[in-house]
Amino acid sequence: MSTLIFLVILLILAYFGLMAYRDYRNNLNRPEDTSGLEEWDCPDCGFHVQLGESCIYCGAGKPTRL
Repeated sequence: MSTLIFLVILLILAYFGLMAYRDYRNNLNRPEDTSGLEEWDCPDCGFHVQLGESCIYCGAGKPTRL
Protein backbone atom coordinates (compact mmCIF):
# COMPACT_ATOMS: atom_id res chain seq x y z
CA MET A 1 0.00 0.00 0.00
CA SER A 2 2.80 2.44 0.86
CA THR A 3 4.48 1.67 -2.48
CA LEU A 4 1.31 2.68 -4.31
CA ILE A 5 1.10 5.97 -2.41
CA PHE A 6 4.78 6.64 -3.15
CA LEU A 7 4.23 6.01 -6.88
CA VAL A 8 1.18 8.28 -7.00
CA ILE A 9 3.09 11.09 -5.26
CA LEU A 10 6.04 10.55 -7.60
CA LEU A 11 3.76 10.78 -10.66
CA ILE A 12 2.16 13.96 -9.37
CA LEU A 13 5.57 15.55 -8.74
CA ALA A 14 6.79 14.47 -12.19
CA TYR A 15 3.70 15.99 -13.80
CA PHE A 16 4.16 19.35 -12.07
CA GLY A 17 7.88 19.29 -12.83
CA LEU A 18 7.16 18.68 -16.52
CA MET A 19 4.62 21.52 -16.62
CA ALA A 20 7.08 23.92 -14.93
CA TYR A 21 9.85 22.92 -17.35
CA ARG A 22 7.56 23.38 -20.37
CA ASP A 23 6.50 26.83 -19.15
CA TYR A 24 10.14 27.77 -18.56
CA ARG A 25 11.15 26.67 -22.07
CA ASN A 26 8.22 28.53 -23.69
CA ASN A 27 9.13 31.81 -21.97
CA LEU A 28 12.85 31.83 -22.77
CA ASN A 29 12.55 33.66 -26.10
CA ARG A 30 9.61 35.88 -25.17
CA PRO A 31 10.79 39.14 -23.52
CA GLU A 32 8.47 40.83 -21.07
CA ASP A 33 6.73 44.05 -22.08
CA THR A 34 7.98 46.70 -19.66
CA SER A 35 6.86 49.79 -21.58
CA GLY A 36 4.02 50.40 -19.10
CA LEU A 37 6.47 50.65 -16.21
CA GLU A 38 8.23 53.80 -17.39
CA GLU A 39 7.41 57.24 -15.96
CA TRP A 40 6.34 59.97 -18.36
CA ASP A 41 4.74 63.43 -18.43
CA CYS A 42 1.32 63.81 -20.03
CA PRO A 43 1.56 66.06 -23.10
CA ASP A 44 -2.03 67.33 -22.62
CA CYS A 45 -2.28 68.21 -18.92
CA GLY A 46 1.33 67.93 -17.71
CA PHE A 47 0.60 65.34 -15.02
CA HIS A 48 3.59 63.13 -14.14
CA VAL A 49 2.32 59.59 -14.79
CA GLN A 50 4.29 57.04 -12.78
CA LEU A 51 2.79 53.84 -14.16
CA GLY A 52 0.63 52.97 -17.14
CA GLU A 53 -0.10 53.76 -20.74
CA SER A 54 -2.67 56.55 -20.24
CA CYS A 55 -3.07 59.61 -18.02
CA ILE A 56 -5.48 59.08 -15.11
CA TYR A 57 -6.73 62.69 -15.24
CA CYS A 58 -7.32 63.48 -18.91
CA GLY A 59 -7.11 60.01 -20.48
CA ALA A 60 -4.44 60.93 -23.01
CA GLY A 61 -2.28 58.09 -24.24
CA LYS A 62 1.42 57.75 -23.67
CA PRO A 63 3.36 59.45 -26.50
CA THR A 64 5.27 57.08 -28.75
CA ARG A 65 9.02 57.26 -29.10
CA LEU A 66 10.59 57.76 -32.49
